[in-house]
Amino acid sequence: MVRQKSRWLLVQFDFENDILSSCSLNVTANTTTSKSSQKRKLRTSLSNSSNTLSESSSTIQQQQQVTSTDIYRSLQDTLTQNFGLVGASTSDVQVRLYDPKVRLAIIKTTRDKYPTVRSSLTLLTQIKQGGDVLKVVASTIAVSGSARTARNAAWEEIRKRFYRGGENDGQELGSSSSSLLGKNNGELSMKKSRVAMEKSLLDLEDRLDKIDSGC
Repeated sequence: MVRQKSRWLLVQFDFENDILSSCSLNVTANTTTSKSSQKRKLRTSLSNSSNTLSESSSTIQQQQQVTSTDIYRSLQDTLTQNFGLVGASTSDVQVRLYDPKVRLAIIKTTRDKYPTVRSSLTLLTQIKQGGDVLKVVASTIAVSGSARTARNAAWEEIRKRFYRGGENDGQELGSSSSSLLGKNNGELSMKKSRVAMEKSLLDLEDRLDKIDSGC
């Protein structure tokens, strides 16, 4: 009896709202170093992008409601469109886990069909959530040959983002407390930041446990 060999894909999902907000931040940074004539053009583009962001703010709640079943169905539709019914039926795709907070998914498939599934993830442009359609870009971060290595890759990616976010929050907290707050208020804000950090650590532990049980 030959054991079937599988591949686990760690996939990042970037929704349209995330991409637009990151682009608006880049445009805002460029306005500080441009000339006055260029600033007027950039302000108009910023106002248009802010209107677009305000219109798409309602989709944030829909993004949080995306489940592994929604990703599985959308991926199956993409497989059918690009590789036909035979390609979709023989791919043996399983979405083992999806974390809506960090937008990471672990997708399992066979070793022979893994290139097909990875190509379909690249071609995936939308996820159907209920009656709504969310535009998305899927990027494969890592490919693993076992559940253990897939779990470790997911752990490493979540930890990296957690500590990166903690450093940014600490820098913003230090700058705001030194310029706007006094010594007592600064100490109070530091205590609040410690409480928030403890809650974030508990949330991180829960997400890692979900990855452990999902793999």
